[in-house]
Amino acid sequence: MKKVSLCLISLLLLAGCGGKGESAGQSSAARLDGKEKGSEFLAYEHNVGVDTNEAQVRPLYEKVVAACKADTDNGCLLLDSSIDGGRYVHARISMRAKPAGIKKLVALVAAGGDVTSQGTKVEDLGRPVLDSKKRLEMLKQYQAQLQELEKRSGVNVDALIKVTKELATVQVELEQATAVNALLMQRIDTDLLNVAISAEGKQSFWRPVKRALGNFTENLSEGVANAITAMAYILPWLIAFVLLFPLGRKGWRRLRGVSRKD
Repeated sequence: MKKVSLCLISLLLLAGCGGKGESAGQSSAARLDGKEKGSEFLAYEHNVGVDTNEAQVRPLYEKVVAACKADTDNGCLLLDSSIDGGRYVHARISMRAKPAGIKKLVALVAAGGDVTSQGTKVEDLGRPVLDSKKRLEMLKQYQAQLQELEKRSGVNVDALIKVTKELATVQVELEQATAVNALLMQRIDTDLLNVAISAEGKQSFWRPVKRALGNFTENLSEGVANAITAMAYILPWLIAFVLLFPLGRKGWRRLRGVSRKD
């Protein structure tokens, strides 16, 4: 059992040292050929805002959503979509696709109205990607060493249990690291596009009038409620004033009478 424990500790130390040396070598090579600048590890997020007629908000929204779902070549993925037909009609769509697909979607959105805002945010994922790959390599090396040690355990049940338990832990960590690396690569290989569609600048002349007429009853009831609330605050002070004013006036007259006698 002591030998197995020492072997496990030695393997951990060797894996850590090997990982550090390999990372340093990769970092140096990356600096020499210029890859560490992160040009190939950039994650792009695009934001586009368009203003169109009220009647065109929903059709444009549905057209963009349908275009994303149909673009299987660029792997377009609809992340979030919502449309609000309340006081101000507007819609929001979030999608992720390859750069070529994002370019088509931006052109589709721009053709449906006037582009009011457009911007791109870039995040360099070079360091997270290198760290993720380093961790994956270390875990794979450690897993291979544990599997070799498992073969050598033979009939030593205690040693076999410890190695098997450590293998299970490494497997879980390896799966988690693989998922993190896949997510990073997805952010690099595909771009994020956020689209905002509104009709604030192109609403009809009668729209505010219709809105005001539609809210007339609600506004009237709200005004009456506020007036009642105000009366509830004022009424006690009014009663107190009516009761105390005569007494105050009488006392004032007495004081004036005494001062005149003096």
